Amino acid sequence: MKQEFVQGKIKQYHDDKGFGFISCTYGDVFFHISDYPADVGEPKKNEKVKFVVVENGEKLKAVKIERLDPNPAKTKKTKIIENNKSITSALLSNFRG
Repeated sequence: MKQEFVQGKIKQYHDDKGFGFISCTYGDVFFHISDYPADVGEPKKNEKVKFVVVENGEKLKAVKIERLDPNPAKTKKTKIIENNKSITSALLSNFRG
């Protein structure tokens, strides 16, 4: 298996056990907290990450995990606000014209 990065989303993380699963094109891939960047806090559900998939016995494991979107809820809210502003501007320009 090549050492190339794959993108996915945190499906679940069990902080009491220190592991979880990432959904990606390979299906649900196991990860251990030791392979997650320690300086960014704990993994959050639906957080976008990139990682390298390696074989772990007969299963797959994510290593070299990097966070792509540190705050998915805030990013989504920001995109909605920006979209609403552009719609409002377009509507107002119709009234002025």
